[in-house]
Amino acid sequence: MRLEAMGLAVVGLILAAAPGVGAAFAQQPGMVVAFLDKNADGKCDLNEYLTFQQPRLAQFDKDGDGGLNLGEFRESLQGKSKMNAAFVFKNANAEGGRTLSQKEFLGYHAWVFKNYVDSDKDGFMSAEEWSEIMAAAG
Repeated sequence: MRLEAMGLAVVGLILAAAPGVGAAFAQQPGMVVAFLDKNADGKCDLNEYLTFQQPRLAQFDKDGDGGLNLGEFRESLQGKSKMNAAFVFKNANAEGGRTLSQKEFLGYHAWVFKNYVDSDKDGFMSAEEWSEIMAAAG
């Protein structure tokens, strides 16, 4: 997958998760990491990232079928990331169905974390890495 598309999707998902704070929140890398960092070690690991993502499927599953169709997935994104929704959806949909299952949704987010969010491959998202994501989403 193109990293630009992944980056925009990541930014959109984080922004959508913080109602009322949106772009101002996202511009504060330390706040984003602290928001995701449940064990207070100053970093966000894969488990914390997926813990954050897990309930988001239900949040955007408007028809209550347990998965996200393309329209629901698109609505979970913000700004420019909506333009890449079909591309991201197609590549995340390993089972080839009409929806992203919970497993596919979390698998997609694990892939994004490992291949895009954690740019230095140390197993964590730091404030610096979040800054890089924001710069790429630009």
